[in-house]
Amino acid sequence: MNILNVKSDDYRRWRDRKLACFTSDMSKLMVEIKNPLKLTSSEIKLSAKIINQSNLLFFELGHYKGDIRSSLVILAKQFGMGQFEILESSEKSGLTKIEVSSLSKAKSEYIPYTNKSLNWHTDGYYNEVNDPILSWLLFCKSNSSNGGDNKFMDHEIAYILFNDHSADIGDLMDSEAFTIPENTQNGRKAVSSYVFRLLDNKLHMKFSMREKNIIWRNKIKSSVELLKTIIKENEYYQIKYKLKPNQGVISNNVIHMRSSFTNTSNKNRLLYRLRSKRRIDI
Repeated sequence: MNILNVKSDDYRRWRDRKLACFTSDMSKLMVEIKNPLKLTSSEIKLSAKIINQSNLLFFELGHYKGDIRSSLVILAKQFGMGQFEILESSEKSGLTKIEVSSLSKAKSEYIPYTNKSLNWHTDGYYNEVNDPILSWLLFCKSNSSNGGDNKFMDHEIAYILFNDHSADIGDLMDSEAFTIPENTQNGRKAVSSYVFRLLDNKLHMKFSMREKNIIWRNKIKSSVELLKTIIKENEYYQIKYKLKPNQGVISNNVIHMRSSFTNTSNKNRLLYRLRSKRRIDI
């Protein structure tokens, strides 16, 4: 089905079904996983249903006592994830600790490694066009006493709502819709990119609502502002949740954000993250 033809009957049916099936009910989005090393057939079936509907699912490992870092990698691979992004801050597997960093000045300059709020974005919006992040996993080892809440919004729903308000979706599919300037500190060259694009007939999004270090093309700024308004104001289609210890979320890189938080002397927020160059396939 070609969802780019917004005037087609196929698109209309896909749109209506997508919006009608939306839920923010956590009981319908959470999967209890008994053993992350080997999913059961019922866990696979339920996970596939939720992912196909929402592009994300939440999971809970309960009182699992195995080595969580290696177990998360094995779990992710069962969801079809792979080709994990390796960063300087990652383990060899691609697993990255997301925590407030006071030891590394380089890490502490990146907002995910601080206790500041993270505005709406998709992961890897600064990646080269031919090197996209298509899915990710987050797992909560420990949460903060105050704050650190997440919000999620299916990028397909953002696409639909934009089309409901504007006929200018082509603006957001421009291959030079925005540019991330060169970063001399880490050696990253300037990157220009689309906001929406079809990859293997699936919608992919690269987006950030940050104000600094992103340059939008002048001729599409009105479309960008409309998209930002849609994301911020359509709270009905936002999923709000604060991960508890031993809970996680797996996503086809939906739009998400995080509120600021406060660590205490005996409770520090620690999440593990995997980013994949593959879509979820389960």
